[in-house]
Amino acid sequence: MKVFAVIMAGGVGARFWPQSRENMPKQFLNVFGERTLIQRTFDRIASLISPENVFVVTNTVQRLLAAAQLPRLPERNIIAEPFGRNTAPCIAAAASAISSVTQDAVMVVLPSDHLISEEDRFIAQLKDAIRLADKQRALVTIGIRPTHPETGFGYIHFDDGAVEKEISDHGGRRVLEFKEKPDYDTAVKFLGSGRYLWNSGMFVWRVDVILEELRKNLTHFSDFWSQLKNSFGKAEFEKVLEEFYLRAESISVDYAVMEKASNVLTIPSNFMWSDVGSWDEVYRLSDRNGEGNSFKGDVVSLRTSNSLVWAEERTYGLIDVDDLIVVETKDAILICRRGKSQGVKEIVDVLKKGDRQDLI
Repeated sequence: MKVFAVIMAGGVGARFWPQSRENMPKQFLNVFGERTLIQRTFDRIASLISPENVFVVTNTVQRLLAAAQLPRLPERNIIAEPFGRNTAPCIAAAASAISSVTQDAVMVVLPSDHLISEEDRFIAQLKDAIRLADKQRALVTIGIRPTHPETGFGYIHFDDGAVEKEISDHGGRRVLEFKEKPDYDTAVKFLGSGRYLWNSGMFVWRVDVILEELRKNLTHFSDFWSQLKNSFGKAEFEKVLEEFYLRAESISVDYAVMEKASNVLTIPSNFMWSDVGSWDEVYRLSDRNGEGNSFKGDVVSLRTSNSLVWAEERTYGLIDVDDLIVVETKDAILICRRGKSQGVKEIVDVLKKGDRQDLI
């Protein structure tokens, strides 16, 4: 059995503004340590999947960036989307490319910008997911055990009852339904029940199984599958890809496939995971001093607590303030109350409406 990986890296990381921009989004930044988030994702699976079996789906702006940061990746394995169409078309394009090599394979789909510690546990569970996907012909998703009532994630409702031994031996549970991002009170109920997981966006399935599901559910994909498959690695692939994207609807793989499929399994995680989805999450994951502050760069603080400051060029002085997030780049400064950084995307939306391309 061959195993392939698809790393989805086409996002712009709007909630990570002003550090994250269209030409240098979050996944290509070294948020923690010297390796960027996409490099850490690539490194994490290196013991399990060889570089020639790893595909990256990004966009035309970031294609050269991906190639520079992942020099071991074959150039043809970088698929550049002509424009964003959410995760279902992205996965359809990647599955078609893999099917040109073999359909008798398992495909691991990973976001490029997540942070995972206890990587040995992650790899062990990924191996379990690969076995389940292959033997059960199931669509498998790795769920994250919630640690708090988070309203920014979708949830997976799983059956905690008896399950076939072949599934339970690999930690699998049957998925009952997928839930939208809840309000706070609903998230509290999900957490208390013990039967809900955060939807991590990490998937494992056989190539032939996901292709069949996509052909059934994704508009126009059946018209393009053979063309995408037969043109991969050739000059005409980009043209076929663009035609497919022009006709494909913008839809997530959750909506297009996972919520409709009958044989869906999840493996509840036992490793530390973060989607690094906001500056608040960076603060939570960062080392902090005795006053609860996390500072990067030249910062002088007096009677200041529980704040995050990323300084690039200037010296920052903080006096008698608490719970702040301050992020500086060469051309912009973000200042917000800690706990409110999800609203950063609204600033990006305002800049787009004002045609401030120089800042996005």
